[in-house]
Amino acid sequence: MSNPDDEQELDENPPQDQQLLILGGSLFSIGIILAAFGFGWALDINPLTNLNWSWSALIIGTLAALPMFGFFLLTMKLPFQAFHKINQFLLDEIGPRIVKASVLEVFILCIFIGLGEELLFRGVLQSWSNQFGVVYAIIFTNLLFGILHSVTRVYVIVASLMGVYLSLLLILFTPQNLLIPITTHTVYDFLCFMMLIRIYRQQTAETAAD
Repeated sequence: MSNPDDEQELDENPPQDQQLLILGGSLFSIGIILAAFGFGWALDINPLTNLNWSWSALIIGTLAALPMFGFFLLTMKLPFQAFHKINQFLLDEIGPRIVKASVLEVFILCIFIGLGEELLFRGVLQSWSNQFGVVYAIIFTNLLFGILHSVTRVYVIVASLMGVYLSLLLILFTPQNLLIPITTHTVYDFLCFMMLIRIYRQQTAETAAD
């Protein structure tokens, strides 16, 4: 018979792979932030030029994440194998590693991800490539953005289109504020991670019941 104290201790101490995901993901995103400043220095672009604190930008960014999250939920219902493959990959690879993470840990990880990727892609690469035209800048930036998320070919396309959406959030509001796509990216990732945790727990409970 198991000791309740031992079970409690296991619950309070997340597995090593979970700790590695939170820490490793945060460190990787910090590396992207440093890369953004490195590329910015090389291209004479300040990643922080269009980043300004604004409550309105924060609200707009949060609301703009909802359509993206709605699409994510829709992919779970659509009868397309390509979407099911992506979602199952995310559940298998991410679910076990964040299932016992606290809400704060997940949120902090998502802040680093949103900040790092938006500083690099929208703050530096899109700003630099604007000299060749806005359309070219959006296409160029988000092809690279999609390639960075190359889980499957379909995922590259989806990530590229989401990147276009984030780019439009930057350029369609005046004055431009990088805080909008950063907030959208952060909130979207956070909602998706929390949904993955919920689904993974449900699947684990159903498997245990069987």
